[in-house]
Amino acid sequence: MIDKFTYFFLFLLFSISIFAQDSIEIKNDIVFSEETNDTIIFPKTFWNVGDRKQYNVTTNETKYEEGNTTIQEQYSYHIIAEVENIYQNETIIKWTFLDVQFNSNLQINNPFNLVNNVSISFKIDQDGRFLNYTNLEQTIKQLLFSSEDLENKYLDNPDAIAAIKKNVQYYANEENISKLFERDIRQFHLFFGKSHFKLNNEPYVYESYMDNLFSNSPTPASTALSLNEVSALQTNYIMSSLQEANKEWLGNSWYTYLKELATKLGSEEPSKERIQDDIKYYIKTTSRIKDNGWISYSIETKKVKFQDTDYTLERRFELVD
Repeated sequence: MIDKFTYFFLFLLFSISIFAQDSIEIKNDIVFSEETNDTIIFPKTFWNVGDRKQYNVTTNETKYEEGNTTIQEQYSYHIIAEVENIYQNETIIKWTFLDVQFNSNLQINNPFNLVNNVSISFKIDQDGRFLNYTNLEQTIKQLLFSSEDLENKYLDNPDAIAAIKKNVQYYANEENISKLFERDIRQFHLFFGKSHFKLNNEPYVYESYMDNLFSNSPTPASTALSLNEVSALQTNYIMSSLQEANKEWLGNSWYTYLKELATKLGSEEPSKERIQDDIKYYIKTTSRIKDNGWISYSIETKKVKFQDTDYTLERRFELVD
């Protein structure tokens, strides 16, 4: 009978012989082939239980209408990302949001001011793709504590208290609480487990969805992922993404919105030519990723431009330690 050590030894010899034939050097998710002189990237996570990283995150939101700035808001926060558990092909990650800071008077209406000292846990697969949230009951409990602390700062401001309670009522349930965190998590895990990439190759394109500008239905879109750069020492690489809304669908959604608005106002129905209105709606993301899968930095820019409205939302992750 062949024991476990013999099986392992035979497997090791077999693996060595395969890689020797193909002249391939593997370093986590970066593979270099001497035969073709290509570097092949498969973005994935190589994380261990107890891993802990801190990120500074800054969000800038700007909206121009008819050449005037109508919204200008910036807020920042820290995220502590921790690997809590790994079981078979699933990993549980916990993010804790700390030191949420706003630089405008709009903060009281922004639901993100509720997440200070709040944690969210979620599962990813063996490559780093998001699977689902876990322990949302604990997150809701922390959100309620955070809202109480926030209300104590505005005891002499009934309008502020009302705005806080309105946000709590909407988000403090399992159906909606994840909406506070999903954009950050989606940006961080965007590139993992999608495909293999080479420099100067055609982008990897797949169908996706975006938030709808005019209704609750998701907007069909296409997403193109590309490998932009591999460091000289092959210890990190830069990925980019361009997600663009389907223009035909967006035009029809815009026209439907105008019709419904006209009905509510009792005004004349808009011309069907409005379907042809030029609407730009896209999201660009660029991330530098270490060979172990941790993000060094990530910048996401959401852009909406039509008629006299120009809206930009930028979110930036920067690794602290």
